Amino acid sequence: MDETARIADLIASRTQEQRLNVYYIQTRRAGKITADLHRLPRKTRLNMYSVSKSVASIGVGMAIQEGLTELDERICDALPEYVPDNPSANLQTVTVRDLLTMSSGLRDPLFFSEDEDRYRVHDWISYFFRADFAYQPGTRFLYSNFNTYIASCIVERRSGQNLLNYLRNRLFEPLGIGNPDWTLCPQGHVYAANGLYLTIDELGNFGQMLCQNGTFNNLHLVDERCVREATTKHIDTDPDHTSDHSYGYGYQFWMAPWPGSFLCAGRYGQYCLVVPDRETVICIMAMEPDSGKINDIMLDSTAEALRL
Repeated sequence: MDETARIADLIASRTQEQRLNVYYIQTRRAGKITADLHRLPRKTRLNMYSVSKSVASIGVGMAIQEGLTELDERICDALPEYVPDNPSANLQTVTVRDLLTMSSGLRDPLFFSEDEDRYRVHDWISYFFRADFAYQPGTRFLYSNFNTYIASCIVERRSGQNLLNYLRNRLFEPLGIGNPDWTLCPQGHVYAANGLYLTIDELGNFGQMLCQNGTFNNLHLVDERCVREATTKHIDTDPDHTSDHSYGYGYQFWMAPWPGSFLCAGRYGQYCLVVPDRETVICIMAMEPDSGKINDIMLDSTAEALRL
Protein backbone atom coordinates (compact mmCIF):
# COMPACT_ATOMS: atom_id res chain seq x y z
CA MET A 1 0.00 0.00 0.00
CA ASP A 2 1.23 3.50 -0.84
CA GLU A 3 2.27 5.43 2.27
CA THR A 4 -0.20 8.21 1.56
CA ALA A 5 -3.05 5.73 1.07
CA ARG A 6 -2.15 4.33 4.48
CA ILE A 7 -2.55 7.84 5.91
CA ALA A 8 -6.14 7.87 4.68
CA ASP A 9 -6.84 4.43 6.16
CA LEU A 10 -5.38 5.46 9.51
CA ILE A 11 -7.39 8.67 9.61
CA ALA A 12 -10.59 6.84 8.64
CA SER A 13 -10.23 4.09 11.23
CA ARG A 14 -9.18 6.41 14.04
CA THR A 15 -11.89 9.00 13.43
CA GLN A 16 -14.51 6.24 13.22
CA GLU A 17 -13.29 4.77 16.50
CA GLN A 18 -13.89 8.16 18.13
CA ARG A 19 -17.18 8.63 16.25
CA LEU A 20 -16.01 11.85 14.63
CA ASN A 21 -18.20 13.09 11.82
CA VAL A 22 -15.79 12.99 8.84
CA TYR A 23 -17.32 13.01 5.35
CA TYR A 24 -14.36 12.89 2.96
CA ILE A 25 -10.67 11.94 3.10
CA GLN A 26 -8.41 12.24 0.07
CA THR A 27 -4.65 11.78 -0.25
CA ARG A 28 -2.35 12.57 -3.15
CA ARG A 29 1.25 11.85 -3.98
CA ALA A 30 3.15 13.47 -6.87
CA GLY A 31 -0.11 14.84 -8.24
CA LYS A 32 -2.00 11.54 -8.26
CA ILE A 33 -4.89 10.57 -6.01
CA THR A 34 -3.87 7.58 -3.87
CA ALA A 35 -6.95 7.32 -1.65
CA ASP A 36 -10.44 8.77 -1.99
CA LEU A 37 -12.75 7.86 0.88
CA HIS A 38 -16.22 9.26 1.40
CA ARG A 39 -19.30 8.70 3.53
CA LEU A 40 -21.67 10.82 1.43
CA PRO A 41 -22.92 9.35 -1.86
CA ARG A 42 -21.71 12.29 -3.96
CA LYS A 43 -18.85 14.74 -3.81
CA THR A 44 -20.71 17.88 -2.88
CA ARG A 45 -19.37 21.32 -2.13
CA LEU A 46 -19.15 22.21 1.54
CA ASN A 47 -18.23 25.44 3.31
CA MET A 48 -14.47 25.43 3.71
CA TYR A 49 -14.69 27.92 6.59
CA SER A 50 -11.17 29.20 7.28
CA VAL A 51 -9.51 27.18 4.54
CA SER A 52 -10.95 30.10 2.55
CA LYS A 53 -8.31 32.32 4.16
CA SER A 54 -5.50 30.41 2.47
CA VAL A 55 -7.19 30.77 -0.93
CA ALA A 56 -7.67 34.48 -0.28
CA SER A 57 -3.99 34.77 0.62
CA ILE A 58 -2.99 33.34 -2.75
CA GLY A 59 -5.34 35.86 -4.35
CA VAL A 60 -3.62 38.71 -2.54
CA GLY A 61 -0.26 37.30 -3.60
CA MET A 62 -1.37 37.25 -7.23
CA ALA A 63 -2.52 40.86 -6.94
CA ILE A 64 0.90 41.76 -5.56
CA GLN A 65 2.51 39.95 -8.51
CA GLU A 66 0.46 42.11 -10.85
CA GLY A 67 1.48 45.31 -9.07
CA LEU A 68 -2.03 46.07 -7.80
CA THR A 69 -0.96 46.32 -4.18
CA GLU A 70 2.08 45.51 -2.06
CA LEU A 71 2.82 43.99 1.31
CA ASP A 72 3.84 47.35 2.77
CA GLU A 73 0.82 49.27 1.49
CA ARG A 74 -1.03 50.88 4.38
CA ILE A 75 -4.71 50.04 4.56
CA CYS A 76 -5.55 53.68 5.26
CA ASP A 77 -4.05 54.59 1.89
CA ALA A 78 -5.89 51.80 0.10
CA LEU A 79 -9.32 52.57 1.62
CA PRO A 80 -9.04 56.26 2.63
CA GLU A 81 -12.75 57.06 2.79
CA TYR A 82 -13.16 54.63 5.70
CA VAL A 83 -10.47 56.19 7.89
CA PRO A 84 -12.15 57.82 10.93
CA ASP A 85 -11.43 61.33 12.12
CA ASN A 86 -8.32 61.41 14.30
CA PRO A 87 -7.27 57.79 13.63
CA SER A 88 -4.93 56.17 16.12
CA ALA A 89 -1.25 55.90 15.30
CA ASN A 90 -1.59 52.12 15.25
CA LEU A 91 -4.40 52.13 12.69
CA GLN A 92 -2.44 54.49 10.46
CA THR A 93 0.45 52.03 10.22
CA VAL A 94 -1.46 48.77 9.53
CA THR A 95 -0.25 47.23 6.27
CA VAL A 96 -1.36 44.43 3.97
CA ARG A 97 1.41 42.32 5.48
CA ASP A 98 -0.07 42.84 8.96
CA LEU A 99 -3.45 41.68 7.71
CA LEU A 100 -1.97 38.52 6.21
CA THR A 101 -0.06 37.63 9.39
CA MET A 102 -3.04 38.31 11.68
CA SER A 103 -1.11 41.05 13.44
CA SER A 104 -3.09 44.19 12.60
CA GLY A 105 -3.06 45.27 16.26
CA LEU A 106 -6.73 44.66 17.06
CA ARG A 107 -7.61 44.40 20.73
CA ASP A 108 -10.45 41.97 19.97
CA PRO A 109 -11.02 39.62 17.02
CA LEU A 110 -14.45 41.14 16.24
CA PHE A 111 -17.16 38.82 14.98
CA PHE A 112 -16.73 35.43 13.35
CA SER A 113 -18.89 33.64 10.80
CA GLU A 114 -21.64 32.53 13.16
CA ASP A 115 -21.61 35.31 15.78
CA GLU A 116 -24.77 37.38 16.14
CA ASP A 117 -23.11 40.59 14.91
CA ARG A 118 -22.50 38.77 11.62
CA TYR A 119 -26.23 39.19 10.95
CA ARG A 120 -26.59 42.75 12.26
CA VAL A 121 -23.64 44.79 10.99
CA HIS A 122 -24.19 46.05 7.44
CA ASP A 123 -20.95 47.89 6.66
CA TRP A 124 -18.09 45.60 7.65
CA ILE A 125 -15.28 47.82 6.38
CA SER A 126 -16.41 50.76 8.51
CA TYR A 127 -16.89 48.40 11.46
CA PHE A 128 -13.25 47.31 11.16
CA PHE A 129 -11.84 50.83 10.84
CA ARG A 130 -13.76 51.90 13.96
CA ALA A 131 -12.35 49.03 16.03
CA ASP A 132 -9.78 49.43 18.80
CA PHE A 133 -6.25 48.98 17.43
CA ALA A 134 -4.62 48.65 20.80
CA TYR A 135 -1.30 47.15 19.75
CA GLN A 136 1.51 48.07 17.41
CA PRO A 137 0.86 46.30 14.10
CA GLY A 138 3.14 43.40 13.32
CA THR A 139 3.91 42.57 16.94
CA ARG A 140 0.99 40.50 18.22
CA PHE A 141 -0.87 37.58 16.63
CA LEU A 142 -4.66 37.76 16.98
CA TYR A 143 -6.77 35.60 14.73
CA SER A 144 -9.52 37.70 13.13
CA ASN A 145 -11.70 37.12 10.08
CA PHE A 146 -11.59 40.84 9.42
CA ASN A 147 -7.91 40.83 8.54
CA THR A 148 -8.62 38.52 5.61
CA TYR A 149 -11.77 40.39 4.65
CA ILE A 150 -10.02 43.76 4.48
CA ALA A 151 -7.16 42.30 2.44
CA SER A 152 -9.77 40.99 0.00
CA CYS A 153 -11.43 44.40 -0.17
CA ILE A 154 -8.09 45.99 -1.04
CA VAL A 155 -7.67 43.58 -3.96
CA GLU A 156 -11.19 44.49 -5.03
CA ARG A 157 -10.42 48.21 -4.84
CA ARG A 158 -7.24 47.86 -6.87
CA SER A 159 -8.53 45.37 -9.46
CA GLY A 160 -12.04 46.73 -9.94
CA GLN A 161 -13.67 43.37 -9.25
CA ASN A 162 -14.34 41.34 -6.13
CA LEU A 163 -11.96 38.56 -5.15
CA LEU A 164 -14.21 35.83 -6.53
CA ASN A 165 -14.26 37.36 -10.00
CA TYR A 166 -10.61 38.36 -9.81
CA LEU A 167 -9.66 34.71 -9.23
CA ARG A 168 -12.28 33.14 -11.48
CA ASN A 169 -10.09 32.79 -14.59
CA ARG A 170 -6.73 33.28 -12.90
CA LEU A 171 -7.05 30.43 -10.40
CA PHE A 172 -10.44 28.75 -10.01
CA GLU A 173 -11.19 27.66 -13.57
CA PRO A 174 -7.63 26.36 -14.22
CA LEU A 175 -7.91 24.34 -10.97
CA GLY A 176 -11.12 22.74 -12.16
CA ILE A 177 -13.28 24.85 -9.83
CA GLY A 178 -16.03 25.81 -12.25
CA ASN A 179 -18.65 28.38 -11.29
CA PRO A 180 -17.06 28.92 -7.84
CA ASP A 181 -19.25 29.79 -4.87
CA TRP A 182 -18.05 32.32 -2.26
CA THR A 183 -20.28 34.09 0.26
CA LEU A 184 -20.61 37.88 -0.02
CA CYS A 185 -21.01 40.44 2.76
CA PRO A 186 -24.04 42.76 2.87
CA GLN A 187 -22.18 45.29 0.69
CA GLY A 188 -21.31 42.70 -1.94
CA HIS A 189 -17.65 42.18 -1.03
CA VAL A 190 -16.33 38.63 -0.80
CA TYR A 191 -16.25 37.47 2.81
CA ALA A 192 -12.84 35.90 2.09
CA ALA A 193 -12.19 34.64 5.63
CA ASN A 194 -14.64 31.81 5.05
CA GLY A 195 -17.65 30.98 2.94
CA LEU A 196 -15.81 29.44 -0.02
CA TYR A 197 -17.50 26.18 -1.05
CA LEU A 198 -15.41 23.35 -2.54
CA THR A 199 -15.64 19.64 -3.21
CA ILE A 200 -12.92 17.34 -1.90
CA ASP A 201 -11.46 17.15 -5.44
CA GLU A 202 -11.36 20.93 -5.73
CA LEU A 203 -9.71 21.24 -2.34
CA GLY A 204 -7.20 18.60 -3.37
CA ASN A 205 -6.44 20.47 -6.60
CA PHE A 206 -5.68 23.61 -4.61
CA GLY A 207 -3.37 21.65 -2.31
CA GLN A 208 -1.67 20.00 -5.28
CA MET A 209 -1.02 23.41 -6.85
CA LEU A 210 0.59 24.58 -3.61
CA CYS A 211 2.65 21.39 -3.35
CA GLN A 212 3.90 22.00 -6.90
CA ASN A 213 4.92 25.61 -6.18
CA GLY A 214 2.10 27.25 -8.11
CA THR A 215 1.81 24.82 -11.03
CA PHE A 216 -1.18 22.62 -11.83
CA ASN A 217 -1.61 20.37 -14.89
CA ASN A 218 1.47 21.99 -16.43
CA LEU A 219 -0.09 25.45 -16.08
CA HIS A 220 1.95 28.00 -14.14
CA LEU A 221 -0.81 29.72 -12.16
CA VAL A 222 0.96 31.35 -9.22
CA ASP A 223 4.50 32.62 -8.92
CA GLU A 224 6.65 30.19 -6.92
CA ARG A 225 7.90 33.02 -4.72
CA CYS A 226 4.30 33.93 -3.83
CA VAL A 227 3.55 30.36 -2.73
CA ARG A 228 6.77 30.02 -0.75
CA GLU A 229 6.33 33.35 1.07
CA ALA A 230 2.71 32.61 1.95
CA THR A 231 3.57 29.17 3.33
CA THR A 232 6.62 30.24 5.34
CA LYS A 233 6.42 31.16 9.02
CA HIS A 234 6.27 34.90 9.62
CA ILE A 235 4.91 35.13 13.16
CA ASP A 236 4.52 33.03 16.31
CA THR A 237 0.94 32.09 17.06
CA ASP A 238 1.51 31.42 20.75
CA PRO A 239 2.71 34.57 22.54
CA ASP A 240 4.32 32.53 25.31
CA HIS A 241 5.86 29.96 22.93
CA THR A 242 4.67 27.17 25.22
CA SER A 243 2.03 25.35 23.18
CA ASP A 244 2.92 21.96 21.71
CA HIS A 245 0.65 22.80 18.77
CA SER A 246 2.10 26.24 17.99
CA TYR A 247 4.25 26.00 14.89
CA GLY A 248 3.71 29.53 13.64
CA TYR A 249 1.73 31.26 10.93
CA GLY A 250 2.54 32.44 7.41
CA TYR A 251 0.29 34.54 5.21
CA GLN A 252 -3.04 32.91 6.15
CA PHE A 253 -1.45 29.46 6.38
CA TRP A 254 -0.67 27.49 9.56
CA MET A 255 2.71 25.86 9.84
CA ALA A 256 2.79 22.08 10.39
CA PRO A 257 5.26 20.18 12.63
CA TRP A 258 7.76 19.22 9.91
CA PRO A 259 10.12 21.57 8.04
CA GLY A 260 8.53 23.04 4.93
CA SER A 261 5.07 21.61 5.65
CA PHE A 262 1.96 23.72 6.13
CA LEU A 263 -1.76 23.50 6.70
CA CYS A 264 -5.01 25.11 5.57
CA ALA A 265 -7.53 24.66 8.36
CA GLY A 266 -11.22 25.44 8.76
CA ARG A 267 -13.93 25.12 11.38
CA TYR A 268 -15.60 21.74 11.92
CA GLY A 269 -12.72 19.82 10.37
CA GLN A 270 -11.81 21.18 6.94
CA TYR A 271 -8.11 20.50 6.31
CA CYS A 272 -5.54 20.54 3.55
CA LEU A 273 -2.13 19.41 4.80
CA VAL A 274 0.81 19.75 2.41
CA VAL A 275 4.18 18.04 2.90
CA PRO A 276 6.15 19.27 -0.14
CA ASP A 277 9.34 17.24 0.30
CA ARG A 278 7.20 14.06 0.22
CA GLU A 279 5.01 15.41 -2.63
CA THR A 280 2.07 14.65 -0.33
CA VAL A 281 -1.32 16.34 0.08
CA ILE A 282 -3.92 15.19 2.63
CA CYS A 283 -7.44 16.65 2.52
CA ILE A 284 -10.31 16.18 4.96
CA MET A 285 -13.84 17.56 4.95
CA ALA A 286 -16.02 17.11 8.01
CA MET A 287 -18.75 18.56 10.18
CA GLU A 288 -17.38 17.84 13.62
CA PRO A 289 -17.59 20.31 16.55
CA ASP A 290 -14.54 18.72 18.20
CA SER A 291 -12.37 19.22 15.12
CA GLY A 292 -9.17 19.43 17.16
CA LYS A 293 -9.32 15.64 17.49
CA ILE A 294 -9.39 15.32 13.70
CA ASN A 295 -6.37 17.61 13.45
CA ASP A 296 -4.41 15.52 15.95
CA ILE A 297 -5.34 12.26 14.22
CA MET A 298 -4.35 13.68 10.84
CA LEU A 299 -0.93 14.85 12.05
CA ASP A 300 -0.24 11.65 14.00
CA SER A 301 -1.31 9.44 11.09
CA THR A 302 0.82 11.40 8.63
CA ALA A 303 3.88 11.24 10.87
CA GLU A 304 3.41 7.49 11.37
CA ALA A 305 2.86 6.58 7.71
CA LEU A 306 5.59 8.82 6.32
CA ARG A 307 7.95 8.14 9.24
CA LEU A 308 8.37 11.84 9.95
